[in-house]
Amino acid sequence: MDNGLVEKILNKSGKEKILIVLLIGVLLLVIAIPVKSDKTGGYVSGSDTYKTSDEEISDYDVYMEQRIEKILSQVDGVGKVNVMVTLENTDDTAIGGVVIVAQGGDNGSVVSNITSALEALLGIPVHKIKVLKMS
Repeated sequence: MDNGLVEKILNKSGKEKILIVLLIGVLLLVIAIPVKSDKTGGYVSGSDTYKTSDEEISDYDVYMEQRIEKILSQVDGVGKVNVMVTLENTDDTAIGGVVIVAQGGDNGSVVSNITSALEALLGIPVHKIKVLKMS
């Protein structure tokens, strides 16, 4: 800061000093307040995009698919794997079903391992999980 400005502020009367300090405090509070988002969407800090809940749910689909692919590709016998996740409805993140296409999808033991892993990880019943052989 400019020393002349500081001296002018220090030479002000008591009421003016208090007013200046309060204004600086309010300014700092306004700058420091974080941007909040609600369930229907909101501003994502650090980017210039505004996300709707449909976009957030679409991101959730992709996120879950990538995580499932990553973990299943490490299971012995699965090989290369592709995953598709569907949701119960558009305004919830409850998983409605999962389709797995894996190189080892023709091996009953591998299919059983994949199915039980997804059942445990996602908490969905076996009839909502389908494992297919990759061509």
